Amino acid sequence: MWLYVVLTLVGLLLTLVGVLGILGSRLPETHVAKASIEIGAAPEVVWATINDMESFPAWMPEFTKMERLPDDHGRQVWRQHMGRNSFVTTNDVFEPPSAASNGRGRVLRTIRDDNGPFSGSWDHVVEPAATGGSVLTVTETGTVKSAIPRAIMRYMIGEDHYLNKFLNAVKRKLGQK
Repeated sequence: MWLYVVLTLVGLLLTLVGVLGILGSRLPETHVAKASIEIGAAPEVVWATINDMESFPAWMPEFTKMERLPDDHGRQVWRQHMGRNSFVTTNDVFEPPSAASNGRGRVLRTIRDDNGPFSGSWDHVVEPAATGGSVLTVTETGTVKSAIPRAIMRYMIGEDHYLNKFLNAVKRKLGQK
């Protein structure tokens, strides 16, 4: 009886892995996901929060450690630790909000190392909201090489899952629900 149950569970697991592999192999390696949130704080305050990367672990539990590395041609470089995993990002675009930009700020962070299962960039844009406060929009252009994680991300988790977690964490950090 137990052998039958174990064999059935193993068969179901192998079937699930096979289905995810087939579905993932039909998806493009690169995806684009975008999410926005309105925050009742000035663009300069939101900008300061998303660019104080050293403090990320205090308010974003997925980040366990942030390590500043030497600049690359004037661009900030960080190693982001997430549990046992880490990756290096560079601020490729860094445009703080200003009067000349109508209060709009933008920072583009790109993964610099290709050792992990994920590569890509996050484009953060902070703009004044029509109702006061700010709108923070993050666009992820990500590449997932392996078919099974690609399928899990698309069909089970959602490609914008981590974007929404980040946006909500920023909002909570700034004292809003």
